[in-house]
Amino acid sequence: MIEKLKKLPLLQMNMLTFLVLNVSISFTTFHFLQLLSYLVLGVCMLSFAILSVMTLRKPIINYLDACTIIYLILLIGFTVMNGTDVKLAIYRSIEVGLLIMILNYWEKPEVMVKTFAFVLSCCVYANLLIMIIFPDWMFAAKDAFDSYLLGGNYNQIGGRLIFALVLSLLCTKFHKLWMVNFVIMAIVSVVTLAMVGSMTSLSCILLFLVFCMIPSEKLQKACCIGFFLFYLVFQTVVVFSGEGLHNNEMAVYIIEDVLGKDVTFTHRTQLWDAAGRKFAESPFIGYGFVDSEWFLSEMDSFAIGPHNFIYNVLLNGGLTLISLFLLMLIIILRRIRMRYDKMGNMLLLGLCTMFFMMTMEVFPFFFVFCLFYVVYYYPTMKFKTSCAKQQ
Repeated sequence: MIEKLKKLPLLQMNMLTFLVLNVSISFTTFHFLQLLSYLVLGVCMLSFAILSVMTLRKPIINYLDACTIIYLILLIGFTVMNGTDVKLAIYRSIEVGLLIMILNYWEKPEVMVKTFAFVLSCCVYANLLIMIIFPDWMFAAKDAFDSYLLGGNYNQIGGRLIFALVLSLLCTKFHKLWMVNFVIMAIVSVVTLAMVGSMTSLSCILLFLVFCMIPSEKLQKACCIGFFLFYLVFQTVVVFSGEGLHNNEMAVYIIEDVLGKDVTFTHRTQLWDAAGRKFAESPFIGYGFVDSEWFLSEMDSFAIGPHNFIYNVLLNGGLTLISLFLLMLIIILRRIRMRYDKMGNMLLLGLCTMFFMMTMEVFPFFFVFCLFYVVYYYPTMKFKTSCAKQQ
């Protein structure tokens, strides 16, 4: 029975389709999608239950799997210890767990990449179409959940777009026609972000597209290293400074006079400062997977969350979870060295781009972990010989 299921790639694609729909689409945006949301969630839960039974009979695990599973178990444990509602932490963990089991059961990461790329491409196009047909977002506050199919909020769209672009770019190694989809989706992504006014995501995606057009592989690698170092400096010097950034005359000059930006980054420095104070109160285990009510009551802020991924991890699990996260990053960086070609470098550039976007916003950690797995499995993926030679 188990071997017969492994010979059904359609079953794998169906599970992956429902999984990526569950994590990418905000079904609460429109009332007529409510029934579909229950269907998608139900299929994901059923898939998780079935694969749990199958994989327990012959478990397969690698270093990245082990770190990810420990991360999720600790996240749930810290949530219970702090008396926070654990349901959301379990749901988010099931999403990542289902991805791991699908990859290990079928052992075909190429199917995952192509399925996610196709489904997300359809979602990106549908999102722009819905924004045109239902232009409520033009007249509502930016944080209102109006007509944003991807994530339900204008700040959440960018994370889905960069993830879809990276996967679509990787698919060009399977077939040339994927390049057409990549170009169209790049245009749609820029138009969408320009329409909703998400400037951080727009700037980062434009920068990623510029990196894609660099012909020299050595220059691309240099850009990747430079971009990652810039991210580290920004996270350390700017984000961790919080409201203390206002007292740095040089920083104020560069941000306000040179870049023409608000030194508070639309009041984000206040959120970072509040997150830093809460982290200092529980630096080792954090507070678990907290909800919006906790953020509004405990951080004394006007917005939900710290609007920074690193601070979000620190609040979820303190230094324990951030150490595991760094270990996972080291694992995939060591792994990508097995095939560090031009496409491998583009995957790392996509990851760096997502990291920098998350200095200003928090995306679901499913996308981060999924991109980790794409980078991890890239050296062992099977591509068409003709396409591989062209790359």
